[in-house]
Amino acid sequence: MDEYPIIDLSHLLPAAQGLARLPADERIQRLRADRWIGYPRAVEALNRLEALYAWPNKQRMPNLLLVGPTNNGKSMIVEKFRRTHPASSDADQEHIPVLVVQMPSEPSVIRFYVALLAAMGAPLRPRPRLPEMEQLALASDLEATGPSHPDMDLDARTDVRFRVLGVLR
Repeated sequence: MDEYPIIDLSHLLPAAQGLARLPADERIQRLRADRWIGYPRAVEALNRLEALYAWPNKQRMPNLLLVGPTNNGKSMIVEKFRRTHPASSDADQEHIPVLVVQMPSEPSVIRFYVALLAAMGAPLRPRPRLPEMEQLALASDLEATGPSHPDMDLDARTDVRFRVLGVLR
């Protein structure tokens, strides 16, 4: 029942014809996969991220805030950017050019440190205290892993957002 007789697919592009001939389970899997839809504002955001990525290092780096309604593609823009700049490993060190941190729905400074260290693959202790997390984050040496562009998905009240963003300064 997986196979359907497909007689004429001439109305489809050649690439779509190949996909239409796949077994049903493969077609369904491809339909459920994330897709990049390069609508103009998304492409503009990616171009701005690329410009920031190429920016020479200085004391106060410029930044970009992506704002939009839920399910409007903000996280997908960041994910597309991260995939464009994948992590690599040397013999003794990992290089993470774009570090993406997904913040919890109720962010706090300690949760920021936990999310940051988890994104870097650092070992975490159960029930950590804030001073320990600060020291661990500083000792983890972000420059050694090389994220020249940390991206954070932060959805929070304004006062909480400012506290967490203050830590980044």
